[in-house]
Order: sequence, then C-alpha cells, then structure tokens
Amino acid sequence: MSITMTAERNGVALCTVSRYTVPCIVCSGDILPGDRMFCSAGGGRPQPSPSSILSSAASDEIDVATIEGNNDNNAITVKKTKNTAKSIVWGHESCFNPNLPPPPPCRHWKRLGRCPAKEMAMCAFLHDDDERGTSTSLDKQRWGGKRHFVRNQHKNSVFRIFLMQTYGMDYMINNDAARDGVILDVAGGKGELSFELVNLTGAKDCVVVDPRPLNLGLVEAKWEKGLFEPKRTGVFSKWYPACEEGCKDRKPRSPRHLRCFFDSGSFLEFVNAKECSEIERTNVQFGNEMERAKRIVWTAKGLQHEDGASYNEENAHDGDSTAAQQSGSDRKDSINNEETNTKSETIVDPTEARSILQKCHLMVGFHPDQAAGEIIEFAMTQNIPWCIVPCCVYSNTFSQRKLKDGTKVTSYDHLVKWLCERDPRARTETLDLEGKNTVVYTLPI
Repeated sequence: MSITMTAERNGVALCTVSRYTVPCIVCSGDILPGDRMFCSAGGGRPQPSPSSILSSAASDEIDVATIEGNNDNNAITVKKTKNTAKSIVWGHESCFNPNLPPPPPCRHWKRLGRCPAKEMAMCAFLHDDDERGTSTSLDKQRWGGKRHFVRNQHKNSVFRIFLMQTYGMDYMINNDAARDGVILDVAGGKGELSFELVNLTGAKDCVVVDPRPLNLGLVEAKWEKGLFEPKRTGVFSKWYPACEEGCKDRKPRSPRHLRCFFDSGSFLEFVNAKECSEIERTNVQFGNEMERAKRIVWTAKGLQHEDGASYNEENAHDGDSTAAQQSGSDRKDSINNEETNTKSETIVDPTEARSILQKCHLMVGFHPDQAAGEIIEFAMTQNIPWCIVPCCVYSNTFSQRKLKDGTKVTSYDHLVKWLCERDPRARTETLDLEGKNTVVYTLPI
C-alpha cells in the first residue's frame, strides 16, 4: 500500500530547537544543541545517506520506506511498512529540501487537539486541522475495567505553572525579605507538587500536610537524570526558573512535611491558641493527630471514585489514597508506605508547626478530596489566598452540603459552585489537562 504526502506547505520547514547533538540527514554534519532543525518521516536505522534518501535508485537501502521523487508536482510517495510511523530523521533548517517526506503528525495535536509548542512556532511536526483531536487513544480504558483512563502525569507541572502565572513569581518565591511566608500544600499525597514548587519554581518554603508518608522517588529520579535542565525543557525553560544547566549535580531540597489529617476547626484552634492552658492542650492534640496518622493502614487500591473515572497519577494512587486517608478507612491489601518514605523533614515540634501555620501566605490543593472545604474554611478565617482543583463530590459523606438555593451538592458542578459560594472573592479557570481540571482560587488582598 502506498500513500502520497506533499512537501511542507509553501516549501517552508517546520522547525524546533535541538536539545541534543544529532546527525543531519542531508549534510551528515552535527546538529548542535540550540540549532534549529526540521524532521522528516522518511528515515530509518541505519540512517540513509543524503543522496539515498533523495534517490529512488537507492530505495533498497531504506529499511522502513521506499521513497520516489516526482519533479513534476513536487510530491513524495512513501510505501509504508510497519515501522515507518515510528522512524524520523532530523536536518538543519538550512538543509531543508521540499522533496523530503514531511514530518509525521504531532501526537499532542491528534490526541488533545492542542500543542503548546505550535503556539510558540517551535513544533517540528504537522498540525493538520483534519487530524485535530482525532486520536482514539482517549477512549482506552484502564486495566480492561470500566473506568476511563485519564492521562495527567504532568498535572503537578500544569498546576504549578498556573500558580506562577496567577500569583506572580515574587509572591510564589516569597521575594520579600520582610516576609517569611510558607506555601501549604494540603492533601499533597506523595509531595511532588511541593517538590516542584521548591526546586523548579524556587519557593523558599513549602510544607505538605498529609497523613501519608511522602514518596518523592519518581520526581527525584527525574532530577538526577537532568530532565529539568534548560537543555531538556527547551522553550518551556521559563517555567523552571530555579533550574540551571548541571543542576542535577546538586542535591534537590525536599519539602517539609506535617504528617497529620487536615481539620480546619482543630488547626484554627491550634494556631490561634494564646493562653498557656490552650497552647498546652492543643499541643497534646497535635501530638495525638500525628500518632493517629502513623497508625493508619494504607492501601494499594485507593478509593473508588464516585464518577467512575480513573485519575492517572502515574503510580495510580496519589489522590485516591489520600482521599481514603481523609475518611480514615482501613482496607485489605495494605502496603507499608514507610518503606518508600522519602528522607524529608517531618515536623513533630508543635511550636514549629504553629509557626508554619501562622506564616502561611498561600494554601493549595490539587484533588484534595474531602479536604477541599476545610482548606477554604481555614484560609478565609486566616485571611489567606487559596487555590484548589476539586475532585470528587463525596455527596454521601457531606450530605449536609447545600447551595444557596437549597439544592443538595450531588454533582461536580454543584461542588464547584458550592466552593465558590463559600468565598465571594472566588474565581474559576480551566487547567490544560485531562480529568477534573477546574481550578477555584482567590487572590491576595
């Protein structure tokens, strides 16, 4: 079977900036990091010489496609084999030849209908309107079950960038020497969002409030591989202001950890205690909550979401197990998360914990489950801006929740509206990711 693919529109190459040293398919020279380059779908391994890829006489040497030039209509005919779609070659922008096969379609454009690199004129792949959002990969189901597979492995980065755009870099990194603020990441699961805020954005202090031990193994492995360095992040490096070339050689900072459940009433009483008797009583309460968190048996399955959706937190139970923790349920198939606990600073001194809560200048929560309402109550009382991406409704657990018109909160839209009604300053936006992606937030006064 053969298909005909025309050369790039108007004979102009779609280019991106190279982050590595790769060979040029046309001149055989090296494409160095920082050079602009185009890609072509007509190559394989081993890569053919520049003359062979443009000559039908040498087509036998190309293991993935047979290429025929047609000087009359400037078209390229490629006879596909099973590996053609996976094989691409690169060339200098100055070496672009319209007779080369065009690049393959952009997978982000096909799957999601959008491509951030395209908007910055930095994507070397095709973006045909006819193929926009046509991929069927979104219909795949997880583990053969009934729940839909939602890809949000970059959810922390998307949310972090939104925080940077919304609150500004000075506020996020606490650039005011007179203010020693703390970002509180409530129901932060493994702690990956806080890790990114501290090491990629440059926030001075970020504390995770979650009863589960932190597990930063995955994000720390990415750091050690240099995946956050400018040469790897390319045009998106502006969202990694705390990362420089070679940063993988220095040790990243781990966020601090308040290992306990988040209850706004108890926390407000704890942080605002003034009398010696109140301080002593709330300190004991704080210690009891820390011990309670340690006694919880964690599960590898997490909590079944009410809407039937499966949220892909890469290891499958980041937000889910946090939700189970908030309900305090013990389950079978438990796992010992102590064995995977990251070496982070767990705060056990009640005086230090009270100081952290008093210094908090922003509260965030990505899919905080039952803690969503608690975050707003604490933040409003303390006059702190907050930003959350709500997830599940838990209409049975919170059956008393009602909108101002008396409607019971039984759907996701109801939940978002209910959260907005709690604070008249609340705003909403939509994040560029799959799954539950509505962010509800307030700005500093």
